[in-house]
Amino acid sequence: MNRTTLAILLTAVLLTPMIPVANADAHGIPSDLDPYDGFATLEIHDILDVNSNITATWTLNISISDYLGTGYLVHPGIGIRKQIDMYLGDGDDFLNQSEIDLFTPHLENRAWNDSERAGCCMLDHEPFSPTNTTIIPNPPEPGPVTMRNGSWGWTEIVELAGQTDGRSTRLIDLPRTGAAVEEVPLTIILPSSFEYRYSAMEEVIEGTPGEFTVNRSAVPVASDIRISVGKNNQPNIVAQRIGDSSAIPLETATTYEATCTDSHLDDTSIKWEFTSNGTTVFISEESWVSIVPSEYNYSHGEVLSVAVKCIDSFGWSVDWYENIVIDGISPTWEASFTANPDVGEATAIDISDGIIEVGSEDVLDINIVASDDSGLDTTIEITSNRSSEWRHVDWSEMTAQARFPQGEKVNGLHLDIEHRHEAKPATTYSLNLKVTDDAGNSVFHEWTILVLDGAGPTILPDIYANGTLISAEHPSRAGVPLLVNLSNSYDDIDSIHDTKWTFILNQEPQFENLSFGAISTFNIEPLEAGSHWFILMAWDSKGNMDTLSFSLAVQPAPGVDIRIANVSHFGTATVGETMQVHVTIQNFGGYTATGRLCSGDICSSHANIPWATSVGPGVVGVTLDIPLERAGELPLRFDWGSSLLNEEATITIDSEITVNPDSGPLQVVLGVFLVIAGLAIGARMLWGTERSDD
Repeated sequence: MNRTTLAILLTAVLLTPMIPVANADAHGIPSDLDPYDGFATLEIHDILDVNSNITATWTLNISISDYLGTGYLVHPGIGIRKQIDMYLGDGDDFLNQSEIDLFTPHLENRAWNDSERAGCCMLDHEPFSPTNTTIIPNPPEPGPVTMRNGSWGWTEIVELAGQTDGRSTRLIDLPRTGAAVEEVPLTIILPSSFEYRYSAMEEVIEGTPGEFTVNRSAVPVASDIRISVGKNNQPNIVAQRIGDSSAIPLETATTYEATCTDSHLDDTSIKWEFTSNGTTVFISEESWVSIVPSEYNYSHGEVLSVAVKCIDSFGWSVDWYENIVIDGISPTWEASFTANPDVGEATAIDISDGIIEVGSEDVLDINIVASDDSGLDTTIEITSNRSSEWRHVDWSEMTAQARFPQGEKVNGLHLDIEHRHEAKPATTYSLNLKVTDDAGNSVFHEWTILVLDGAGPTILPDIYANGTLISAEHPSRAGVPLLVNLSNSYDDIDSIHDTKWTFILNQEPQFENLSFGAISTFNIEPLEAGSHWFILMAWDSKGNMDTLSFSLAVQPAPGVDIRIANVSHFGTATVGETMQVHVTIQNFGGYTATGRLCSGDICSSHANIPWATSVGPGVVGVTLDIPLERAGELPLRFDWGSSLLNEEATITIDSEITVNPDSGPLQVVLGVFLVIAGLAIGARMLWGTERSDD
C-alpha cells in the first residue's frame, strides 16, 4: 500500500469520532464468546450547582473480538485480521507486525473533540469539551489470519470540561447509536451528596444513587438514555400501627409497619426502637414488627414509646414516632338467650351448664351486653360452625336472631330408605363469643347449641294405580283401586317405626293413630271421577306433628259415553223452509271420539269430541242446516265412532220438532178477502154518514 492511500485512511479516522465495527452476528461468533469486553466510567468531580463549570474524567477500556472487523476498511464482515492483511498488508493470510503498525494509527488517532460524538455523554443538553486526551492502542497480535481467539481495542482517558444550566435538576444524556463504545457498561460517579433521580430506561441501570452503571447494550433501539440527577433528599417514610385504637393491649401483640422509599437505586434501611421511660427495650430492622408489652415488663396504664428511622445510602434519615397507653384490663359481658317457637310463647333458656337447648323450628334470640373500664365501645362478635359464613358483629350491645336446624347427619333424602328410617342423634353446634375493647384486649366464651327435635315426620306418599305410579301421563281413573306407599317418608331424629299415622279421605277418617309398620302401604277402594281430598297426618315420639293435604284428580274410566245434552233450532218448522238445528254433545268417557249430526241423508261435517276429565264431561256443539221437505216429526240422529275402541254407534235424538204442511195458496186467498172486507167496511162508514145528512 502506498503512502497516499494510508494518508486517506488516517484522514478518515481523524474525521470520524468512533470506530464502527461489523455486526457480531455476521461472523459466526461462537455463542459462548462475548465479542466485547471492557468498561467505561464518567466521574464528575465538581458540585453540580446551577450555572457552574464542571470537570469530569472519561475512561474507556474496550476489547473487541478478532471476529469483528472495522467499517473503515473494506469488507468488515471478514474480521479485523483479514481486513488488515488484505487492505493494509500483502494478503498472504499472515498478519505481521508491519501490517499491524499500519493499522495502529486508526486507533491512536481516534477523533475526540465532542463527548457526544465520541460515545460518552452530554450534560444539560450540551456535550463536554476534551481538555486532555490519552489513547493507548491495543491492536491484534501477529499470526495467521485464521487465528481469531484474540482481540483488539484501545484504552482512552479524557479530561472533560462542561457547564450546567439554570435548572435545579441536572440531566445526563448518553448516546445510543450502535457504536462499539456503547457495548461496554458505563459507570457514572457523581460528586458527593448528589444522587440518581430518574430515568425512563431504569431497567438497564443498576448500582447505588451516587455510583451507578448503565448497560447501554441492553437498549435495543437507537435513542438517547436520559438520566436526571440532583442533590440528595431525605428518604420518605410511611409508618403506622395496625389498628386505630387509642390504647394497645398488655397481653397480646401489637403490630407496626413502616415503608421507606427513596430514589430507584437507593437501598434504604429501617430501624425500630421501643422504649420505656427512656430505656430501650426492643430494637428491630424489619419492615413489620410486633411487640407484646407484658413480655417487656410493661404494666397497665404505662406508655409505650415507639420510634422508627428510615436511613438512605448517604446516611440521611427521617423519623416517625408514637407514644401509646397500654390497657391491661379486659372487657366484661353478659348474655341471655330465648327460644321463640312458631306457635306459643317465648321461653328463656337456662345456660348455666354451657348448653343452649333450642328446637329445630324455633328462632333463637341472642342478647349480649359488653362494657369496658375505659368507657369506650366494645366489639361483640359471635360465630358458629353452622356455616363458615355465620357471623354477627355489633358494638357494646347485640341483639340477633337465628335458626339452628338439624344438620346433615339426621335423616333426609340424602340417605337411602333403610338408613333414613333409623334413629339419629340430635345435632349440636358451637356458638363462639369474642368481646374486644378499644385497646384490643379480648375475652372469649363458647356454648354448645343442642338442637331439639321440633319437627314432625316428613310425609312422602307414592300413589299407584294398576301398579303404575300416578302422574300426569298416568292419571288415576274412576273404578280403579289405589295403593298408597309411605316408604319414602322419614322422621329427622326418630326411627320411622316410632311414628303414628292418620289418614282422612274426603273428610272421612280411614284409619287413626296407627304405627308405621301397620300402614306403610295401604289400599283405597275405587273412586268416582272428580277431585278427592286426601289428608295424611304423622306424629313422632316427641309429639311433633306434620300434615300433608292434597287434592287427587280422578279421571273418568276409559271408553266413550256419548249423551245428548241439548237440542235447539232456528227457523220456521214448515215444509219448504230451511231450519238450523244445534245439538250439544257430552262425552262422559275417558277417550276421545268423532261424530256428526244427521237428518235422513243430510249430515254435518265430523266434529272431534273431547274426553271427559275429573272436572266434567267433554262438550262439543254440532250444527246442521236441514231443508224441510215433508210434514211430521223431524228425524235426527248422531253417528259417532272411536278409533281407540274400534267402535261405531248411532244415537237417535228425540227432537220434539214437528214440521207443518205447506199452506201457501189458502193464505193468499184469505189475505185478499181480508183486504176487500176492510175496504168495504170503510166505504160503508163513509157513504152511510153522507146519506143521513141529507
